[in-house]
Amino acid sequence: MTEHFRLSYNARRILAILRERGPQSRAEIARLLDITPSTVTRLTGSLIRDGMLCETSDPSREGQKGYPAKLLCIEPGAVITAGVYVDPDRIMTCLSDLTGTVLSSESVAVPDRSFVAMMTIAGESVRRQVQALGLAGWRVAGCGVSYPGQYSEDPTRVMRIRQFQDWPAVNVTRDLRPYFGMPVHHMNDAKAACLAELYHGACTGMRNFCHIWLSYGIGGAAVVDQHPYFGRNNGAAEWGGLFPKSQPRPSGQDLLDTLTAAGVAIDKLSDIADHHLEMAVVTEWRDRAAKQLQWLCLVIARTYAPEAIVIGGTLHPQLIEGFLDFIRGAPRLGEDFVTTPPRLLRAARDNLPQLGAAALPLHHLMNPATYAGHAVKWL
Repeated sequence: MTEHFRLSYNARRILAILRERGPQSRAEIARLLDITPSTVTRLTGSLIRDGMLCETSDPSREGQKGYPAKLLCIEPGAVITAGVYVDPDRIMTCLSDLTGTVLSSESVAVPDRSFVAMMTIAGESVRRQVQALGLAGWRVAGCGVSYPGQYSEDPTRVMRIRQFQDWPAVNVTRDLRPYFGMPVHHMNDAKAACLAELYHGACTGMRNFCHIWLSYGIGGAAVVDQHPYFGRNNGAAEWGGLFPKSQPRPSGQDLLDTLTAAGVAIDKLSDIADHHLEMAVVTEWRDRAAKQLQWLCLVIARTYAPEAIVIGGTLHPQLIEGFLDFIRGAPRLGEDFVTTPPRLLRAARDNLPQLGAAALPLHHLMNPATYAGHAVKWL
């Protein structure tokens, strides 16, 4: 059964400002959001009763006379979300609270890349963790699912990558939910990873940034004024399209193809080991890819002018860190680029890609940009 509760636009704004800035007084919330103190009192009272907010003492008022001021903060355990990340190598799942604390997680090697097999394993993993933590069903607001693939003209469908070529034409709003038995939200792996950095990672509190996700392909996302910008059909910031697949590109699949052409038969990114990085063919690929990524950062800086560009993914960590070192070490991003470049940051949460998926229900529940009149609580 379902029970509806309403999170108004301003209630979402209050949650967003507390997530971004940490505990705040009612008076400060009213000032920051330019709404009346009485409205803040009314809305926060409802959020406290619903268990979304709690009160804590103001350390700056300790020892002072009079009624101690109270700060409002998000109650981490008020809502639990599930996250599922699927790529050709593994299935990673987790349960997370509102602060991004991972309560439990599992990682399973992929025995069968079929859609039914992978989603069945993922659904069983989520249910197993819910039961192990003794959570009532109503505590889990929903499940986020992410996997690689570029969006098509139909935003309910993601184009299949080479490793998932035998999957059916999945409708993400219809075909995922039966495996999880709860509301399911989908975003491709790169955009979900960006949400993890926005809500729980390197860019928490940052107003504008762009994300580059390096996996089998090249993906990404843009955040404008603390809101993910997805564009038409979720197609914004799909950086891979700037590097045609018919040409050498800085993607994991291109690296695997390069190794195969050199006689090193590897078909999983997770099989790339430290000794492979010392091979001449990989060194050549890395140097070329670093220059391509520097050019991509220039394009992003010129078009979005973000505060920061964050780079992460499932490529070998030494490759990602090497790309960052190369771009940071360049005297400038490109010819005639004379302004201060965006900060270059290492993604903080790409070791938990399922956390990005778990941020999807949170995003739909709490973000003012997704307000559609009411939110739904599943009991």
